[in-house]
Amino acid sequence: MKCSHCKLDFKKEELFEKNGNFFCCKGCESVYEILNEKGLDEFYEKLGKQTLTPVNFTSEEKNYNEFIKTNLEGFCEIYLMIHKIHCSACVWLNEKILIKEAGIMEVDINLLTHKARIVFDKDKINLEKIIHLIQSIGYDASAFDPLKNDKKSNALKREFYSKLIVAIACVMNIMWIAVAKYAGFFSGMDRDIKDILNFAEFILCSPVLFYTGSSFYRSAYYAIKNKQLNMDTLVISGATLAYIYSIWAMFSRLSEVYFDSVTMIICFVFVGKYLEILTKKRASDTIDGLNDFLGGEVLVFDGVKFISKKPQEVMIGDIIEVKTGDKILIDGSCIEGEASFDKSSLSGESEPVLIKRGDEVVSASILLDGMIKYVAKKTYEDSKLNKIISLLELASSKKAKIESLVNSISAYFSRTILTLSLICFLFWFFYQKVGFENALINAIAVLIIACPCALALATPVCNLIALFKALKFKVLFKSASVIEDLSKCDMVVFDKTGVLTKSQFEISKIILDENLDKKELLAFVRLSKHPICHSVMCYLEQEKIKDKKMDFKNIKNIQAKGLSANCENEEFLGGNLKFMKENGIECEELLNSHFYFAKNKKILALFEFKAILREGAKETIEYLNHKKINLMILSGDNEYAVKKVADELGIQNYRANCLPETKMQEVEKLSLNHKVLFVGDGVNDALALKFAAVSASLKEGSDLAIESSDILLLDNNLKALQESVRLSKKTFRIIKENLIFSLFYNALTIPLAFFGLINPLIAALSMSFSSIIVILNALRINK
Repeated sequence: MKCSHCKLDFKKEELFEKNGNFFCCKGCESVYEILNEKGLDEFYEKLGKQTLTPVNFTSEEKNYNEFIKTNLEGFCEIYLMIHKIHCSACVWLNEKILIKEAGIMEVDINLLTHKARIVFDKDKINLEKIIHLIQSIGYDASAFDPLKNDKKSNALKREFYSKLIVAIACVMNIMWIAVAKYAGFFSGMDRDIKDILNFAEFILCSPVLFYTGSSFYRSAYYAIKNKQLNMDTLVISGATLAYIYSIWAMFSRLSEVYFDSVTMIICFVFVGKYLEILTKKRASDTIDGLNDFLGGEVLVFDGVKFISKKPQEVMIGDIIEVKTGDKILIDGSCIEGEASFDKSSLSGESEPVLIKRGDEVVSASILLDGMIKYVAKKTYEDSKLNKIISLLELASSKKAKIESLVNSISAYFSRTILTLSLICFLFWFFYQKVGFENALINAIAVLIIACPCALALATPVCNLIALFKALKFKVLFKSASVIEDLSKCDMVVFDKTGVLTKSQFEISKIILDENLDKKELLAFVRLSKHPICHSVMCYLEQEKIKDKKMDFKNIKNIQAKGLSANCENEEFLGGNLKFMKENGIECEELLNSHFYFAKNKKILALFEFKAILREGAKETIEYLNHKKINLMILSGDNEYAVKKVADELGIQNYRANCLPETKMQEVEKLSLNHKVLFVGDGVNDALALKFAAVSASLKEGSDLAIESSDILLLDNNLKALQESVRLSKKTFRIIKENLIFSLFYNALTIPLAFFGLINPLIAALSMSFSSIIVILNALRINK
């Protein structure tokens, strides 16, 4: 008899009855009553003939409150791993039981990873009750821990790597044996020698089929269990039938064996499966990589001294100290000191910004020079940086991957070929009455010759070659699927600062007074490490100006403004227009970045600077224009600076003064009519990077931008972006060629095999030949 809940078979005396139902344990009885009480008994209809694990309630409780975060609406949010999920019915049940509970706002469970995102109101329900609710229906839950998930992912990769090594080693050896056999087929070979070679092939084939191919068996099992057919079903059906038939042929000595075909089928298709595993974690959980970015600590005043604390432990009103090189993780207000901050990653501003007493301190900025103390105005959960990350998590869940062409074809291909193979067997066995052996041979010939080896290879082999080719161009594709998506992009949107232009400055205009002593100017600018002073210093050194020994006193380096010093009762000033005016010196209004040098209140030199275009920017823009790809700039910089760069590069569409949310909204709007590639490098670009169809970042970009992007340019040269687009288009074109060839090949050879004009040996050779053609065509990507 079966238990009414878990559906497992037991002896009648092992079950107990209640209200006409039979249960194996109190746990199953409890869950059954809960589901009926809540009107969820349709779960058993969805479950069908599948079975569950008997319910074993555990009294062990763990505190996972540290994993709870607050979302933008103020509700609590947590990611849980739900254990003991067997199928889609289990996912349905957990979602239903949770969403019916008061206080739970959203539930989203991933069928593949069993990772659940739950949003709840802490005033109505707590995490302990949510976990107990999941346990009450026979499942277990624990907080999603990225560190533990990494260990599991690494173990999975090691398992697949060992399976791949076994497959490759066996295929290499079995193919040498096959070459000898094929040669002997035409020239003659002793029966005993052939039997020895057949047995050697059997020994080499078995681990490939049952160890390397175990993942195909598992995938096919769950597909059939859910009343579906996939590529793995067809692969393993053909391979298993060929293997069984080959064993019979080997011992009966009545026909040829096809162990070589079995090993090659499994090995080649497994290569694509291995690539999928390597990129799966990054494709589904890129947001977890932000832990390194947020892993730092902050110095908080405890009343006596400054001590290190985790950002999550900082309270509103705490006093925080930051020094040169520190990242700001908590929003607040400066109460002591002055410092120069790089806010380009968040605001897009190309120049350092001075923060002094009373100014706002924003998370995600970096302190370049100086030291300040500031008071926390928000908790870590409410900081601007954390809110952006929260939006990223939502973006990553909304970003749908386009289903590949191969999967679309395989949905019909697999069931069609299996049906044709069965019809072939029935046709020859019952209609032509040729006997079981010949009918089976013809059916296997259909499976082997139509085996989706070439079809399955068409995409992964091309992507594999393209991935390694991209590395030669110093480009890293984080996922093989990005290559196809990139090839379809018809619009490229650039950030300006740090992408189209460098952070360094180039002198565009110089005005020197005849009374200027360049030696004095060189000695003066050496007092500062500011990028603009460094540019002036480099210019003077190129002019071969020699140092002049000067005893400067009262040196004041006013961050983001300028520099002042005295020497022998003479006053020296250097800086921007605002700094000059503060010191009573009238100057000409300038839009570009600039540096005035004054001695005793008299201007002696003016240096005007322009942004330096990044290497490869012009060539890349010209290439994209040639390909008729739409271009646009979205920047947080001012209108004049953005327009100047746009005009220089020939980009007509641009938008300045963009906030992170503005960039995201603009990309969303553009995505309605275009497939958008967004290229950015700062935290302010992270939202746009995630919402774009494809995103790219430079190696010197912010950690957040790098983690959020699909493509990483490793040498900070935009020429690499041009090569990426070119490579993706060529790769996708060759993929389509391979798919067309594979379909044409199947359309031509399947009828021949069906009517018995091709035996399994020739079918195997033909299938191998089709795979070789696909691989040779894929190798054209390297040219």
